[in-house]
Amino acid sequence: MNGQSPADCVTVDAAAFGSLFDHLPDAVVVIDSEGVLRDANATAGQQFGWTLEEWLGRSLLELVHPDDIEWALASLGTVVDKDVGTAIELRVRARDGWRLVEVIGTPFEDQGDQMIVLSARDLTGRRGWEVAGNDTELFRAIMQNSTGLTLLTDPSGTVTAASAAFIRMTGRGMDEVLTRPLTEAVVPGDRASLNEALELLLSGAQRQVTIEVVLNASGRPPVPCQFSIVDLREDPTVGGFVISGHDISELRRARSELEHLAGHDDLTGLPNRARFVEELGRRLSNVDRRRATLVAFIDLDRFKPVNDLYGHDAGDELLTGVARRLQGAVRGDDLVARFGGDEFVIVADVRNHDAPDALAERLHAALAPHFELSIGDLNVSASVGVVTCKPGGDVETVLAEADAAMYAQKFNRNPSGQERPVAARRELAERLGTALDAGEFVVHYQPIVTLDSGTWVGLEALTRWEHPERGLLLPDEFLDVIEHTGQGVRLGQVMLAIVAHDMQRLRQATGATPGIAVNASASEITNPDYPSLIANTLREGGIDPDRFTVELSEREMLERTNRQGSAIPTSLAALADAGIHIAVDDFGTGYSSLTHLVTFPIDVIKIDRSFVAGVVNDPQRRSVIAALAGLAENTNMVLIAEGIEQPQQIPALRNLGCRLAQGFHFAKPMPYSAMEIGYRTEAELRDRLVL
Repeated sequence: MNGQSPADCVTVDAAAFGSLFDHLPDAVVVIDSEGVLRDANATAGQQFGWTLEEWLGRSLLELVHPDDIEWALASLGTVVDKDVGTAIELRVRARDGWRLVEVIGTPFEDQGDQMIVLSARDLTGRRGWEVAGNDTELFRAIMQNSTGLTLLTDPSGTVTAASAAFIRMTGRGMDEVLTRPLTEAVVPGDRASLNEALELLLSGAQRQVTIEVVLNASGRPPVPCQFSIVDLREDPTVGGFVISGHDISELRRARSELEHLAGHDDLTGLPNRARFVEELGRRLSNVDRRRATLVAFIDLDRFKPVNDLYGHDAGDELLTGVARRLQGAVRGDDLVARFGGDEFVIVADVRNHDAPDALAERLHAALAPHFELSIGDLNVSASVGVVTCKPGGDVETVLAEADAAMYAQKFNRNPSGQERPVAARRELAERLGTALDAGEFVVHYQPIVTLDSGTWVGLEALTRWEHPERGLLLPDEFLDVIEHTGQGVRLGQVMLAIVAHDMQRLRQATGATPGIAVNASASEITNPDYPSLIANTLREGGIDPDRFTVELSEREMLERTNRQGSAIPTSLAALADAGIHIAVDDFGTGYSSLTHLVTFPIDVIKIDRSFVAGVVNDPQRRSVIAALAGLAENTNMVLIAEGIEQPQQIPALRNLGCRLAQGFHFAKPMPYSAMEIGYRTEAELRDRLVL
């Protein structure tokens, strides 16, 4: 090296480098990441018949054969991730026609811009024939040593020559390829389509066809390949068909991924709505099917609060877990799909007479165990509607029936809600947001009285909806819709604000400071902000915490605790620590034992009206009430009987140890104005009490 450094040895002035660049035997071009030409050597212009000035600033993809565009784009996207890209073969338009070229690229940066250098080598058979000078043997030797996948056949489709690249890719010996039909080079499933392509050429209808086939490789996986077959039977040098090809494994993988994404949900990996509708339509249109088909519509109960309380990541995690559970609950030939949001659908074959019920039971059982999420354990339930349909049915009709069956199951705990048409429920749901903003929700108050004197000692705040078209709606008519749409927390906030305002007005107008009880749903109780909302209500209304009670139904308290673990007990404990009373409402309608009354920080037991209705004549109900009265006295709890409608119920309850009550016999729920008047004239109402 004569004492020179490596850097000195490779130093070339710009002019010398430009000359070297232009005299390279292969075409070399520089493009940006979008395929736009930035530079090219002289060889590129000579090979393809254009000048740098003509194409500078234009996309070289315009020169690529339309059938090869997809392949070129797929390969271009992979170059930036490699030091040197994978060589591919493309048909490129030259001034004198299409050329088959081998292209290989490498990425580099130029002043922060991502660039790619491409080297293109002409592989066109015509060039080989020109070199061969009509010498058939020389032509075959050139063709066999080509770096591309190339085959030559006679007019009957028998292989007469093959490139070494083809032999390497298929792992077969030259003697296994030559003199054999071209169709044997591909897997049996592609031979019919290859024959059709050759017939098209033999008929003279086309001079060139392109077809995708899978090569029948030996001792290795089959190789997907794109064949371009050119009819050169009239060429004296060839006298047959020239087949050039390239490996499209990467392209097929990309296509497969795109097809999967088009038909599947990207979160859960399940088939999506479009794929499900397609499969259901296929089964319904198959009149030869002997089995009827089951369609199940699954809607998660109270999914929205999961997103609201724990964030969308937790919601996504839950949906993914539900998808896995549902897949595990069905058979291999059944299809589980995500229909959208928190809705899933299943199509399955009927295998026995009780199949609909059996499927619904399996799905409920699959979702029953708690889900272990990153935010902790979470329980979720679902409403499942299953319908049976026979071949020939309509997809939309079947889905509508399954949806209706699901809604019927969702509202089976609320008969009035269940009987309402779907359209009526949807109308209420759609109006909720407007109603909350417009102040259509109001509070009515029902007094809580002493059974000894009839004195008003407290109030229960009850929600009403002043619907502009339907009039005053009671909770049974809309609470199920409120909870289903996830608006329970917001409605609770509105009601608390009204209660705070009304209690302040009542104190200023009458000096009365009655105890006030508000109803809370489990979604409110489990809201981390609920204790602070209650604190704001007490402060704004000037209410003593000892005069404030939060009521939660027995059924909801226990069901949510079973599903959500410690969320409700923790929230109730926080309220109790703040001096707020906790009441269990509708006691006797759930499935709890008396031990739950001492497990939770409960101060007040409200006996359900179904027990009170039988207090006069039903010994068993009298025994239960007596036991509760004894428990309340021994544990310093307050016992309130709900639903007093008959005067004879009063002495019966009083004799059993019950001291407080509420019901229509004393006063119906009333708006604030009537309640204020009631406090002013309370003495006049005592005459209705049976002493």
